[in-house]
Amino acid sequence: MKSSWKHMLIILILIVSLAISGCQSKQEPAETIVIEEETKEPEPVEEVQEVAKEEFICNLTGLGVESEEDVKYRPIAVMIDNERSARPQSGITEADIVFEMPVEGNITRYMAIYHHLPSEKIGPVRSARPYFIDKALEFDAIYVHCGGSPQALKDIKTLKVDAFDDLSGTPVFWRSTDRKMPHNLYTNTKFMREVASTRKIERENNVEYFKFNKDFVVPDGGNGETIVINYDKNYKVSYIYNKDERVYYRQINGDNMKDKENKKDITTTNIIIEKVNLKVLDNAGRLEIYNIGKGRGYLLTAGKLIEIEWNKPDRKGKTVYKTLNGEEIKINKGVTWVQVVPEYVKIQFGE
Repeated sequence: MKSSWKHMLIILILIVSLAISGCQSKQEPAETIVIEEETKEPEPVEEVQEVAKEEFICNLTGLGVESEEDVKYRPIAVMIDNERSARPQSGITEADIVFEMPVEGNITRYMAIYHHLPSEKIGPVRSARPYFIDKALEFDAIYVHCGGSPQALKDIKTLKVDAFDDLSGTPVFWRSTDRKMPHNLYTNTKFMREVASTRKIERENNVEYFKFNKDFVVPDGGNGETIVINYDKNYKVSYIYNKDERVYYRQINGDNMKDKENKKDITTTNIIIEKVNLKVLDNAGRLEIYNIGKGRGYLLTAGKLIEIEWNKPDRKGKTVYKTLNGEEIKINKGVTWVQVVPEYVKIQFGE
């Protein structure tokens, strides 16, 4: 009995020992499998550097244009009718510079200079005068007209002016049916450029004329918000400054002047007034305008009025405009109208 109890005790001790040993044994951890993903280096992003587009400038307005093609050709100077039957005129809004001068019969005429903008219809085209030729020569412009005074036609030959004359059969003109002759002759820049390319005419010339302010400038000066020039009872020219738009609106006999084709108001950034002497040459009333030499005048821009002097050395020489201190004027970028006004014509300035 005692022996049996000992055997049972020994067995019990062995079982407990095995149990304790089993509890203390540590389980080997499972092997961790690491999957390495192939990581690609990011492709370098090519930096696209935006190349600044070179700005081409129209030297007659100081304004930027889209391409060199717009400004590499010679300016074109077109004689434009200003009789009452010719109003409203076509293509004025595309001109860079416009001159207005008296002609016989107490009327005025325009010469519009086209350089960087195309115009599909310009006119009515009228006849040449010597003092307009003097201005066209300053730009080395192709001069466009329909006939002219005897002296003007002689000057075109003598001075070897590149000119398109309807009376000589130049194929750049047509007549409209909505007006009577002589107020229905028209041209456009496309026809004139094409004919210039087929003839032995130098086509390219980016002429420089004015000096321009880099930014819009309101100069020191008198009140130049309005101006009235009384050429004649049916030729009363007014300009009214719009401060918000920074341009002058042009009026004829109190009404806004508009372009016949696009119905837009005629506006300008700058107005230059050249005061000149003149005399009547013959019974037809033809004029000689003394625009060579020196004289006085005015510049209107940004609603301000500045007294200036003008100086043109000879027929082909450029007219230089200076302040009374002798400095060449700088004007604001944009369209310019030049009013050539006889000394006896009344000019009014004010608000």
